[in-house]
Amino acid sequence: MDYRLYVFDRSGHIRGVTMLTCESDEAATAYATSQGDGRPMALWSVDREIRRFDAVDEEPVRARRWR
Repeated sequence: MDYRLYVFDRSGHIRGVTMLTCESDEAATAYATSQGDGRPMALWSVDREIRRFDAVDEEPVRARRWR
């Protein structure tokens, strides 16, 4: 089956798309999960959304007090 993995920027604009051919939704989802780098993504097959991946916020940097 053919799939498209869309990668979005933080404001929701499409920044890239990867075309995939996988045997099942589960295989395509596994591939998409492995490609995650914290940006929001959406996995589609033709006109059917398979899964949406939310953005992962980075750990906040905490200031250290120097003594």
